[in-house]
Amino acid sequence: MADGSTAALICDTGALVEYLVESAPDHQRFRDAIHRARTRYVPALVLAELDDFLRDERPAMRIFMKDLGRGAFTYAPPSLDRLARAMTIDERFADLGLGLVDASIVVLAEDLGIRRLATRDVRDFSTVRLRDGSLFELVVYPTNPDRS
Repeated sequence: MADGSTAALICDTGALVEYLVESAPDHQRFRDAIHRARTRYVPALVLAELDDFLRDERPAMRIFMKDLGRGAFTYAPPSLDRLARAMTIDERFADLGLGLVDASIVVLAEDLGIRRLATRDVRDFSTVRLRDGSLFELVVYPTNPDRS
């Protein structure tokens, strides 16, 4: 793309923490990757989890909410049908222990046809196969990825 932007991506909680907290180990790498995206989706359950993760970083959360409000990120609330499908995905990948938040990311990716994901959770998201059999494209490989 002529303006240097890349295709849309979905942001998970760990990526947004890295993006917002300057002292995070991969702060600049996540900022660069997220800024390059044409559209940045934030699933609603990720937003709730982000708020919990940033309970000691309230200025960062306030800045993020302003960015969300001005349209720098696209808020993606799930329907009840999407939540039900997320629970099905959680069950399908029971060995990973995805949980509702991560499974809702999978559902959003399938519904929007987006494979690009900003995450620290390499173990889960490099393993999960989407409905069409494809894998996520992780836009950053973190220095010390989450493996739990």
